[in-house]
Amino acid sequence: MRVRLIAQVAVSIAMAPSCALPAYAADGGYYSAAQAARGEALYEQYCMACHGAKLQGNPAAPLAGPVFQGRWADGQHTLDDLFYIVRTQMPYSAPGSLAKQQYVVVIAYVLKMNGYEAGETDLTPITSTLKKITLQPR
Repeated sequence: MRVRLIAQVAVSIAMAPSCALPAYAADGGYYSAAQAARGEALYEQYCMACHGAKLQGNPAAPLAGPVFQGRWADGQHTLDDLFYIVRTQMPYSAPGSLAKQQYVVVIAYVLKMNGYEAGETDLTPITSTLKKITLQPR
Protein backbone atom coordinates (compact mmCIF):
# COMPACT_ATOMS: atom_id res chain seq x y z
CA MET A 1 0.00 0.00 0.00
CA ARG A 2 2.79 2.44 0.93
CA VAL A 3 4.71 1.69 -2.29
CA ARG A 4 1.55 2.29 -4.31
CA LEU A 5 0.96 5.65 -2.62
CA ILE A 6 4.55 6.72 -3.28
CA ALA A 7 4.19 5.68 -6.92
CA GLN A 8 0.98 7.71 -7.28
CA VAL A 9 2.63 10.79 -5.78
CA ALA A 10 5.62 10.39 -8.11
CA VAL A 11 3.34 10.15 -11.15
CA SER A 12 1.38 13.21 -9.99
CA ILE A 13 4.56 15.24 -9.60
CA ALA A 14 5.87 14.14 -12.98
CA MET A 15 2.62 15.11 -14.69
CA ALA A 16 2.24 18.44 -12.89
CA PRO A 17 3.05 21.55 -14.93
CA SER A 18 6.46 23.03 -14.28
CA CYS A 19 6.62 25.89 -11.82
CA ALA A 20 9.74 27.28 -13.49
CA LEU A 21 7.76 29.21 -16.10
CA PRO A 22 4.18 30.42 -16.16
CA ALA A 23 1.71 28.02 -17.72
CA TYR A 24 1.06 30.34 -20.64
CA ALA A 25 4.71 30.25 -21.73
CA ALA A 26 4.24 26.69 -22.96
CA ASP A 27 1.80 27.75 -25.68
CA GLY A 28 4.31 29.97 -27.44
CA GLY A 29 3.75 33.41 -25.98
CA TYR A 30 3.27 35.50 -22.91
CA TYR A 31 0.25 37.45 -24.12
CA SER A 32 -2.68 36.85 -26.45
CA ALA A 33 -3.24 38.53 -29.80
CA ALA A 34 -6.53 39.96 -28.52
CA GLN A 35 -4.73 41.43 -25.51
CA ALA A 36 -2.12 43.08 -27.75
CA ALA A 37 -4.93 44.57 -29.85
CA ARG A 38 -6.48 46.07 -26.71
CA GLY A 39 -3.02 47.31 -25.79
CA GLU A 40 -2.65 49.06 -29.14
CA ALA A 41 -5.81 51.08 -28.46
CA LEU A 42 -4.58 52.07 -24.99
CA TYR A 43 -1.12 52.86 -26.38
CA GLU A 44 -2.67 55.22 -28.92
CA GLN A 45 -4.67 56.92 -26.17
CA TYR A 46 -2.01 57.25 -23.47
CA CYS A 47 1.46 56.66 -24.94
CA MET A 48 1.68 57.58 -28.61
CA ALA A 49 2.08 61.34 -28.10
CA CYS A 50 5.47 60.79 -26.41
CA HIS A 51 6.63 57.40 -27.71
CA GLY A 52 5.52 57.80 -31.34
CA ALA A 53 3.08 56.01 -33.61
CA LYS A 54 5.54 53.18 -34.28
CA LEU A 55 6.99 53.12 -30.73
CA GLN A 56 10.11 54.76 -32.14
CA GLY A 57 10.39 57.34 -29.37
CA ASN A 58 10.62 61.12 -29.75
CA PRO A 59 10.58 62.81 -27.44
CA ALA A 60 10.39 59.83 -25.02
CA ALA A 61 12.42 56.61 -25.12
CA PRO A 62 11.77 54.11 -27.93
CA LEU A 63 9.61 51.14 -26.99
CA ALA A 64 10.57 49.05 -30.01
CA GLY A 65 13.68 48.31 -31.96
CA PRO A 66 17.38 48.13 -31.11
CA VAL A 67 17.37 50.70 -28.30
CA PHE A 68 14.50 48.98 -26.49
CA GLN A 69 16.01 45.54 -27.11
CA GLY A 70 19.40 46.69 -25.80
CA ARG A 71 17.87 48.04 -22.62
CA TRP A 72 15.20 45.44 -21.81
CA ALA A 73 15.94 42.25 -23.73
CA ASP A 74 19.40 41.67 -22.33
CA GLY A 75 18.58 38.42 -20.54
CA GLN A 76 18.77 40.19 -17.19
CA HIS A 77 15.46 42.05 -17.07
CA THR A 78 12.14 40.44 -16.33
CA LEU A 79 8.71 41.49 -17.42
CA ASP A 80 8.19 42.56 -13.84
CA ASP A 81 11.04 45.07 -14.20
CA LEU A 82 9.35 46.57 -17.25
CA PHE A 83 5.92 46.42 -15.61
CA TYR A 84 7.24 48.27 -12.54
CA ILE A 85 8.75 51.11 -14.59
CA VAL A 86 5.68 51.49 -16.79
CA ARG A 87 3.15 51.44 -13.96
CA THR A 88 5.09 53.78 -11.66
CA GLN A 89 6.32 56.31 -14.24
CA MET A 90 3.77 56.36 -17.05
CA PRO A 91 2.00 58.17 -18.47
CA TYR A 92 4.50 60.94 -17.89
CA SER A 93 1.81 63.51 -17.15
CA ALA A 94 0.00 61.24 -14.67
CA PRO A 95 2.19 58.35 -13.42
CA GLY A 96 0.31 55.42 -11.94
CA SER A 97 -3.05 56.69 -13.13
CA LEU A 98 -4.03 53.55 -15.08
CA ALA A 99 -5.17 50.23 -13.64
CA LYS A 100 -2.57 47.45 -13.42
CA GLN A 101 -4.54 45.52 -16.04
CA GLN A 102 -4.29 48.46 -18.43
CA TYR A 103 -0.53 48.67 -17.98
CA VAL A 104 -0.06 44.97 -18.67
CA VAL A 105 -2.21 45.24 -21.80
CA VAL A 106 0.05 48.02 -23.11
CA ILE A 107 3.07 45.83 -22.33
CA ALA A 108 1.49 43.05 -24.40
CA TYR A 109 1.36 45.46 -27.34
CA VAL A 110 4.99 46.50 -26.76
CA LEU A 111 6.00 42.82 -26.75
CA LYS A 112 4.15 42.27 -30.03
CA MET A 113 5.86 45.26 -31.62
CA ASN A 114 9.24 43.85 -30.55
CA GLY A 115 8.68 40.50 -32.24
CA TYR A 116 7.57 38.40 -29.27
CA GLU A 117 4.94 35.93 -30.45
CA ALA A 118 1.43 35.80 -29.05
CA GLY A 119 0.13 32.75 -27.24
CA GLU A 120 -3.30 31.69 -26.14
CA THR A 121 -3.41 33.29 -22.69
CA ASP A 122 -3.36 36.91 -21.58
CA LEU A 123 -0.39 38.29 -19.70
CA THR A 124 -1.36 38.97 -16.09
CA PRO A 125 -0.27 41.80 -13.77
CA ILE A 126 0.81 39.35 -11.07
CA THR A 127 4.30 40.32 -9.94
CA SER A 128 5.35 36.81 -8.92
CA THR A 129 4.46 35.55 -12.40
CA LEU A 130 6.10 38.44 -14.25
CA LYS A 131 9.33 37.92 -12.29
CA LYS A 132 9.64 34.45 -13.84
CA ILE A 133 9.80 35.79 -17.39
CA THR A 134 13.21 37.09 -18.45
CA LEU A 135 13.22 39.05 -21.68
CA GLN A 136 15.52 37.59 -24.31
CA PRO A 137 16.69 39.37 -27.48
CA ARG A 138 14.51 39.02 -30.59
